[in-house]
Amino acid sequence: MTVSFARAASMITPSADDLSDLDRRLRPALLSFFMRRVGNRAEAEDLVQEVFVRIARSASTRMKSADAYIFQVAANLLRDRARREKVRADYHDEVRLAGDVDVDPLDPYRITVAREELTVLISGIADLPEKTRRIFTLYRLENIDKRTIADCFSLSVRSVELHIQRALETLAERLGPKP
Repeated sequence: MTVSFARAASMITPSADDLSDLDRRLRPALLSFFMRRVGNRAEAEDLVQEVFVRIARSASTRMKSADAYIFQVAANLLRDRARREKVRADYHDEVRLAGDVDVDPLDPYRITVAREELTVLISGIADLPEKTRRIFTLYRLENIDKRTIADCFSLSVRSVELHIQRALETLAERLGPKP
């Protein structure tokens, strides 16, 4: 069956009928092509569908051989898929090599320790002198820059830095050394 691609060299955009004919004729071959390479029928079906989506979207494609063009699109899809999988695999390898590989972030012991440290931290902030607590809170919790804080309190930037430093030292003493 020769789809209306007989006029292929002059064809600019495949019509819906042309795509439908190509789909009927080439879907089994494309499905087989992808199944041999990905080994998953659902993924192969998705890739076949993507081939036809790309063909339909290509507004100004000149095709001398529709079959060859479609299989070139299919090969490009496989290359794109391989690149994406490599990026994902590299990312997973990096995460696995990171220090906290076998650490469960929802470990009950870790949650309890973190809550206790948070309680000590909140208590430590509450016990800071009023001005130091306000400056520390504005800087560390509200993300206000030192110059703005200095202007609000009629202080120099250096004084604001000293208040923040005192607050950090006091809180570090409260929390104690890390094991």
